[in-house]
Amino acid sequence: MKTILKTIQHYDKRVSFYMLRFYHHHRLNQLMKFISSCGDFGIAWLIVILITNVIMPTRSMSIHMLAALIATALIGQITIKTLVKRKRPCHLYPQVHLLVPTPNDSSFPSSHTASSFACSTVLFIFFPLIGIFGYIFAFLTGVSRIYLFVHFLSDVICGMILGISIGYIICLI
Repeated sequence: MKTILKTIQHYDKRVSFYMLRFYHHHRLNQLMKFISSCGDFGIAWLIVILITNVIMPTRSMSIHMLAALIATALIGQITIKTLVKRKRPCHLYPQVHLLVPTPNDSSFPSSHTASSFACSTVLFIFFPLIGIFGYIFAFLTGVSRIYLFVHFLSDVICGMILGISIGYIICLI
């Protein structure tokens, strides 16, 4: 088990420091900051929920997306992060200059990624073609969190798995 954890930590560190190589690209920095900020407090998904609630013939999808967003916050942000208390890369390597303010909470799992994948999963179940665009946005959200040095790759992967699972379960209920 220790060998698996060391391997994960090794690749987490490698990927995180690899992404720093792109910091000199001003436009890419701005894009990653924008994508990441869309996930702050689930704001992008709350806007999607409000819009779909108004324009869709049924409110069922909006209700499912809101439930997925709330469940992801309760399970990922409040429960798992509180129990695991994993330090973020920016906390472990404070010498790295961040493009965004340093987050205060724990790293595992990535809440931005989890909420994006949860809502994208609901969107995909109701409207597969539109859901693909949601998944692309969710993927970019996860990449942006690694790029900005606030999450490790494993935080994002577990956030993705958590989000997809919650979105699917919410639709089953």
